[in-house]
Amino acid sequence: MHRWRNGLLIFLAILPAAGHASGPDIVIVRSSDNSYFSETIETLINHVDREARFRVVDASGLEALAENSAHHRFYVALGVAAARAVERLAGDAVVFNAYLTHEQYLRIRPSAQQSILLDQPLPRYLAFCKLLLDLDSVGLLHTASPAADAAESRLLDALNLSLNRYRVARDNKLLPVLRRLLQQNDALLMLPQSELYNRDTLKGVLLTSYRYRKPAISYSPGHVKAGALASIHSSPADIGRHLALVVNQRLQQPQASVPAYEFARFYSIATNATVARALGLTLPAEPELRARLQSIAP
Repeated sequence: MHRWRNGLLIFLAILPAAGHASGPDIVIVRSSDNSYFSETIETLINHVDREARFRVVDASGLEALAENSAHHRFYVALGVAAARAVERLAGDAVVFNAYLTHEQYLRIRPSAQQSILLDQPLPRYLAFCKLLLDLDSVGLLHTASPAADAAESRLLDALNLSLNRYRVARDNKLLPVLRRLLQQNDALLMLPQSELYNRDTLKGVLLTSYRYRKPAISYSPGHVKAGALASIHSSPADIGRHLALVVNQRLQQPQASVPAYEFARFYSIATNATVARALGLTLPAEPELRARLQSIAP
């Protein structure tokens, strides 16, 4: 039933809106056919200008669409493969990217009108850690160690929180650095970095955190299912709502100045009650947590 529903969604999405022949064409390019992209597409279509006409195509089929149809003014690219495919073929069209981490954005440097990143802004991650557990210190693993800026330092002072960064060089092993972090901090904050957190390393990271009885707070709800204590992340619906905002802004104000990329505006929270009980932790209720978080780092 779920696969049929996704297929029906995509079939409906490519149909022109009846009676709105003058609306703009928006081509949504998926890196693959999966439920995450389908939910984002459904949310985007439900929240964007009703006069828009949508087409949905996989990245692998974009070239054929470009050859056999009129020039399109707008593209929305979901994922790295889609961003690269649109970059090659979109010409001077307006392009919005989504489902890119900040790490991926810096690596491919797309020339899109605007990219919506999967990452939460760092102040939101830090405030989440503090409000969730009232920590004194949290540690980050990095392949590079950027210096804290003035705004970050002010927030840390306001939260009464210490943020400590630990560099994992290419010739270093991850777990020894992680053990040092866990010995010196109250928790591990996992940020999107594919070299550090991937299918080969995740089990070892979470098991080490558990053995030290120090919670891992992540960017991924999948990590929470695997044993992290909590995550703050953007769901597919969150991403669709954010995309609709920037697309509508462009439709209403074509000459408006926008940033090259923007961190996630909307977010969801996931927690692992089993891990919390095992570590003897009591977590605040999500409505209370969200309200306090919104007041500190919206």
